Amino acid sequence: MRRGALALALAAVALGQAACGNREAIRGGGTTTTPTLTVYSSLPDPDRGSSRDIVEGEKLALSEAQGRVGRYTVNFSSLDEAGQDPRERMRAAAEAARTAMADTQTTAVIGSLGSDAARASLPLLNAAGFLQISLGAGYAGFTTRLEPGEPDRWLPSGGRTFARLVGDDRTQARALVYAAGARRIAVEAEGGEDAAALAAEVRRAAARTGAKLVQRPGRDGAVVYAGADPVNAAGVADAVARESPGARIVLPDEVVRAGVEGRLAPAAARRTLLVSRAPAPGSTPALRTFEAAFERTYGRRPGPYAALGHAAMETVVDTLRGPAADGRAGERRTVLRAYFGDGPHPTVAGPLGVTTAGEAVDPRFRVYRAG
Repeated sequence: MRRGALALALAAVALGQAACGNREAIRGGGTTTTPTLTVYSSLPDPDRGSSRDIVEGEKLALSEAQGRVGRYTVNFSSLDEAGQDPRERMRAAAEAARTAMADTQTTAVIGSLGSDAARASLPLLNAAGFLQISLGAGYAGFTTRLEPGEPDRWLPSGGRTFARLVGDDRTQARALVYAAGARRIAVEAEGGEDAAALAAEVRRAAARTGAKLVQRPGRDGAVVYAGADPVNAAGVADAVARESPGARIVLPDEVVRAGVEGRLAPAAARRTLLVSRAPAPGSTPALRTFEAAFERTYGRRPGPYAALGHAAMETVVDTLRGPAADGRAGERRTVLRAYFGDGPHPTVAGPLGVTTAGEAVDPRFRVYRAG
C-alpha cells in the first residue's frame, strides 16, 4: 500500500472511532462548553533534541500569557510522534491525532514536524475540524496542487485547517540552491516520497538559475541533499568531502533539526552549509529577550528551534484573544476563521502568519556554515 493510501486508511479508522464518541466534533468542528481549552504539541521524541526545545518554547509562551486568554484557562499537553521509519511515524502521528481529537477541550494542535507524519495526522485533524499548526512538514501538496487531487485529498472536510508557519519545500529548494552557489549541482536523495518531492523541487530551482544538474559535482560544484535521516546525510557529506574535496555540501532543515551538525566529520563540516527554518540565535532584540527568559526558566540556553515553538504558541494565544472577548474561544470554527483570517501575529521570531491556503507569509531560511 502506498503511503498516501495508508494515511487515508488510518484516517478512516480513526474517524470511525472518533465518531462513535463525539459525532458533533467530527461533523462541525465542535464547541468546548467549559472555560478550559487545551493546546496539544505533537512532535517526535518531545523530551529530546530540537523537539524538546520546541516544547519548552511552547510552554514558556503559554506561561508568559499566564495560561489564560480572557475567561478561558489554556492547558498544554505533549504527544509523541516518534518512529523508526516513515510507516511507524505515520502510525504514531495518527495515534497522537486521535488522542487530541478525543479531548473535547482541544483548541489546536502544534505538529506534525515531518511530512510523513503529517500525511497521517492532517486528514484526521482536518475531518474533525481542528486547527493544526506545523513548523516543518514541508511537502507542498498539503497546501497546493503538486500531484493530482492535491491538496483536496488531504482535506476531507473541504475546509482549511492546516497552517504551515514556515516555508514549504518549494521555498526550501530555492534556499538550498542559493546556498550551493554553484554552476554544477548534484542532488543526492533518500528513498521515499517526501525526499523525492524535495529533490524534484531542488532540480527545478537549479534549472531556473541556469545551473547544470550533474551526477558528480567535481571540485567546483555542490551536492544538495534531500532527506530527513541525519546519519545518512552525514555519510553522504563525508563521502563527498573525500571524493570531491573542493565541492560544497548543502543539507536541508530536516536533517539540521535532527542534529546532523554533531555527526559531521571535520573535513565534511568545513565544506558543509546548513539550511534551517529556525532564526539565527540572538539576531534580534526579541530573540535575545526570549533566550534570556528561556535560560532563567530551564537553566540552559535554548537551541534555535525553541524560538519557533514559542512563536507557534504565541500565534495561538493571539488568535484566541478575539474569540475569547466574545466568549467564543471554545468554538473551533471561530478559532479557525480567526487564525486564517487574521494578519501576521507578533512573535519572538518576527511577524508570522499564513495565507488562506495555509502557507507561510514571507517564509525565511537561514544559511550558515557547519564548521
